[in-house]
Amino acid sequence: MTVVQLQRAARLAELEMDLPTAVTLPDGQRVCLVRDAERVYAVADRCPHRDFALSGGDIVAPCILECPWHGARFDIRTGRVVEGPATDDLTTYTVRVVGEEVFVGARRVP
Repeated sequence: MTVVQLQRAARLAELEMDLPTAVTLPDGQRVCLVRDAERVYAVADRCPHRDFALSGGDIVAPCILECPWHGARFDIRTGRVVEGPATDDLTTYTVRVVGEEVFVGARRVP
């Protein structure tokens, strides 16, 4: 059995609803956290189209993150591209909320 190392990412109160937030994990990885009504999602904070930060983007529909630079859209639940110009999916991470703390774990494999 594999043990997943969780890293503290933020306090739940620090995450505004539907506002992408950049955090740097203790291991140095930069991720974008998005809180919706029910969950917190974590994706790599880099658009695969041109390697720009996604944390400056907007949630334009439920669970759809739009890159602020070229308009690519991604489903933050799965990382899948829903609208170009990006053609590669986002890296997503497991997230666990324990009390008021948000932890990010391993990369998810699509």
